[in-house]
Amino acid sequence: MMHQIYDKLLKELIKNVPPKFLKILTGYETGKFLDIQLPSVQMRQPDLLVDVLDGNIVHIEIQSTNDKAITSRMYEYSALILKQYNILPLQTLLYIGDKPINTTNSLIGRDVNYSYRVRDMKEINCYELLDSEVPDDFILAILCQTDDIDGVIKTIVGRLSGLSPEDAKDYCFKLLGLSNLKRMYNKVKKEVENMPITFDIRESEMFLDGKQEGLLEGERKGLLEGERKGLLEGICEGIEVALEIKYGSNGLELMDMVRNIDTLEKLNQLKVIIKKSDTVDEVRSNLIGMLK
Repeated sequence: MMHQIYDKLLKELIKNVPPKFLKILTGYETGKFLDIQLPSVQMRQPDLLVDVLDGNIVHIEIQSTNDKAITSRMYEYSALILKQYNILPLQTLLYIGDKPINTTNSLIGRDVNYSYRVRDMKEINCYELLDSEVPDDFILAILCQTDDIDGVIKTIVGRLSGLSPEDAKDYCFKLLGLSNLKRMYNKVKKEVENMPITFDIRESEMFLDGKQEGLLEGERKGLLEGERKGLLEGICEGIEVALEIKYGSNGLELMDMVRNIDTLEKLNQLKVIIKKSDTVDEVRSNLIGMLK
């Protein structure tokens, strides 16, 4: 689910229509974000729609992983946007993943010849974004390819230091969030901590979202572990009854070994062994083998 947090952060930045980044992706420098859900059998909400104010609409979809279904989804978006606005959109897939991009960007059939642009964030020149005066532009440089990432981080943080304390705090949180995508959180955190402003990183929405996700995942694992332990105990009780009925007190003496078995598969296997066994020694021998 973490990729959803990064998608949310990137959408928030690009919704501000950063001019330099928009031009790199689409060739347009200005536009107005369109917040809309597209009607379909199920509601579809494109990542970003921008009215670039010359009669065209730009659709940007963000992907952090390779998705075999993305081309058909882009085609569907294209048709729905055409239906909604009577304009065929200019579409760009923005790939922000670490792995090499592996996707088609066209559909060609007997009566169909459809395609869209694909931009890999790693291939964008970070210095083009650093040239911008707009924070939504230059903090995105953290995601671009560079031979001097330390210098890029220092430049971004230095630029943020010139903002008002409240804006600097907001964009530092966003920068820290983006840095996780490139596994540079500690480097960025170190630079941010040297800024002449004071704030608690734990106030960040990204931090809180991540914490909440961690809590939910921990709760899910806890429930699964509790369920597993309950099943183990239930099967052990069944085995105890079976041993007592078949072998009496001699069978019950094996329960200490039985309780040391910690997999459902082995306990179920033991149930079959008890059923087919002729002597308690036969069961004991199998138990010893299971516990090795």
